[in-house]
Amino acid sequence: MLRTLASSVLLTLSLSLAPLASAAVLDLETATILDLQKAYDAGLTSERVVEAYLKRIEAYDKKGPAINAVLEVNPKALEIARELDAERKAKGPRSPLHGVPILVKDNYDTFDMATTGGAKALAGTVPPRDAFTIRRLREAGAIIFAKTNLDEFARGATGTSSLGGQVLNPYNLEKIPGGSSGGSGAAVAALFGWVGLGTETGSSIRNPSTKANLVGFSPSEGLVSRAGIIPISITYDRAGPMARSVTDAAIVMSVMAGTDAADLFSYGGLGYTPDDHWVSALKKDGLKGARIGIVRELFGDENADKPAVALVDAAIKVLKDQGAVVIDPLPTGADLWAIVRDTNYGNAENREALEAYFASRGPDFPIKTIPDMLATGGVLGRLKERYADEQAAPAMTGNREYIGKLAGRTALRAYVHELMDRWQLDALVYPHETKPVRTVEEAAPNKGETRVDTGAAGRVRGNGNRISTAAGLPTIVVPVGFNTDGVSVGMEFLGKLYHEATVIELAYAFEQAAPARKLPPTTPLIGVEKIRY
Repeated sequence: MLRTLASSVLLTLSLSLAPLASAAVLDLETATILDLQKAYDAGLTSERVVEAYLKRIEAYDKKGPAINAVLEVNPKALEIARELDAERKAKGPRSPLHGVPILVKDNYDTFDMATTGGAKALAGTVPPRDAFTIRRLREAGAIIFAKTNLDEFARGATGTSSLGGQVLNPYNLEKIPGGSSGGSGAAVAALFGWVGLGTETGSSIRNPSTKANLVGFSPSEGLVSRAGIIPISITYDRAGPMARSVTDAAIVMSVMAGTDAADLFSYGGLGYTPDDHWVSALKKDGLKGARIGIVRELFGDENADKPAVALVDAAIKVLKDQGAVVIDPLPTGADLWAIVRDTNYGNAENREALEAYFASRGPDFPIKTIPDMLATGGVLGRLKERYADEQAAPAMTGNREYIGKLAGRTALRAYVHELMDRWQLDALVYPHETKPVRTVEEAAPNKGETRVDTGAAGRVRGNGNRISTAAGLPTIVVPVGFNTDGVSVGMEFLGKLYHEATVIELAYAFEQAAPARKLPPTTPLIGVEKIRY
């Protein structure tokens, strides 16, 4: 069906664009996946797109500003692109992701590249199979293009690992890129690939997306399988896309979503995977008549927060100007910021989740337990304390503290739903964070060891709002402008469980009304980004 539809699109475009074919240009800086597919249908090859990204990585990742976002480029990327080009020519495209180069955070299993979590302890280890999400992307025709650097084992917010070192923020090289998906964020912002994949247990998709002037999409609990991803929590972990547009984030998420027997949480998402890749939700007038509540207690209220708050306030005015009904401030009847900070998974899940993951890597995988991993010496020093605590934590079964935390999470979700029902809201809106971004120097340790951020900054009001993660609800963060330090500020749209289409519609309409994307100043165009075909 997808091939038939794509062939129809090809015929229409060939008739309408034939006289202009020689003058057509694809702009990697501004094009969406839909634009890319039109270009492919008109004769552009994915090989040429991959070549352009390889040149930008060569120019900027380890040279020039040395963003240090990429751990490994797929050595067969060009070969895969050629094969997909030949397949498209013979049979048509598999999906809107046919020939799209995807940057993958290095905690997703990939059968053709090492999966290390950024740790020297796992350097060079290649999984026997793809993560469920990676398999779905490959089946859709995506090119798994490169693995990106991250906070080691996704435990931090500064973009540092023992294997890959420090990722830099391309908008301000003195600033951290956020984490733990800092490599994916910096790489997508710097035009090293079309879309990036992130994961989060706290806010690690949205945090680096905010700092990289990107759209970050965190799904409803159960919509996307976590199988084949190095875990932290079996309840809080989520996987999702980081993109330069809402369009791209929606399409990639639609392919990642799916029910997986290896992650029983994904059965909750049955029936919610769209047939049209959520393209029907991309409406420019999507804010007209929408009801939106502004959660002011999730804003920072210190002097340092004021520049970011001003940007978010200007964005809220755009919501009103586009016809939304805005309740500001939304009376919540509770301190949601404090409740979210008291609702977390604790230490009970990580040990068992990691042991199950290590077992999935096969009988020859040298690491079976946390002590095995620490014994290699290939783990950041500050992670050792955290893993020691989790190794000593009581088992999940019968653990009253752990059971209580999960009950609190369920209650929080119910409360958010009740609040939205009471005010007949389509979404809650708030900034992802309003505190200034720390410098690499500020985030570094006192004694020379690369620091792992343990999340303390997230307990400061105005830093890394996590209500979406705590409640397992879908959210999209979109750029609203740049702070005084040149780093982007983001605003979130939070919806009800499995109401992805609603947050896509609202975020897309806002993005169209108030575009705020721009290329980082440290990675300017090099002449390969506007591809003529």
